[in-house]
Amino acid sequence: MSKKEEADLINEAMEDSIPTMPDAPLNIVTLMRGLMQETEGKTVWHTDAEIRELNGEDEEYLASLEKKKGLTYSEYMTALLVRAVTKIGNYEIAGERGNKIIDKLILGDRDLLYLGIMKATYGDTRQVRVICPHCQVSNDVTLDLDEDFPVTKPDFDVKKGIVINTSKGDIRLRLPNGEDTLEVQKSTKSDAEINTMMLARCTMWKDGEEPDDPVRWARTLNIADRRKLVDALTDIEIGPKMGEVDTQCASCEQDMPVLLDWVSLLLG
Repeated sequence: MSKKEEADLINEAMEDSIPTMPDAPLNIVTLMRGLMQETEGKTVWHTDAEIRELNGEDEEYLASLEKKKGLTYSEYMTALLVRAVTKIGNYEIAGERGNKIIDKLILGDRDLLYLGIMKATYGDTRQVRVICPHCQVSNDVTLDLDEDFPVTKPDFDVKKGIVINTSKGDIRLRLPNGEDTLEVQKSTKSDAEINTMMLARCTMWKDGEEPDDPVRWARTLNIADRRKLVDALTDIEIGPKMGEVDTQCASCEQDMPVLLDWVSLLLG
């Protein structure tokens, strides 16, 4: 190839448009219930949540929260979600207002966001280190975030709640959200009090029918009705299932169950 031909090829290449990197796709989690908004007399449900991966600043911030006395698990997880969820529908998630918005999400939607943030941060798999309870050898276990944490979808309209027949007639319950959990954790001491608070907060009333004191109303329900309503709420399993993952030790080959919560799975 002559110098002129070589120069012509270089000039031709320089005239081509410079390749650009495509924008990173938005990380979107589709919620099961999402957030309700009343707009001009119409009810709108926002179910598209935009999330991002966690970074070092988030890790340092969350580590500082662990030292805060009296911080509940629900408060910690809300803080984590406010860091990594940037938007739900047209709701911007930031600051104290972001906390209040996140706490309006039902627990299944919150778990979906945790799982989505893990995928945004680590990909489809997550490697964790587990000590074998039999031989005490450290194992690196790779978890498949789709297979090991399957998502259970609701078989009812989560926006309308559930209807339970009691001796007092049909009672409609909405699914508990982060706000309910936080309030219950801070203001109750016994299982009976938890049941009272959850029923008082989650019972849905028609216009003009709500009692002046919902807590008092929940206390006056007979035990059979209370149990039926509480069981109906606690039996609902939707969203990703956080439970025990079964594996085997690479050293002694004994069964080695992996028990994790969302925090340790995300940041551990």
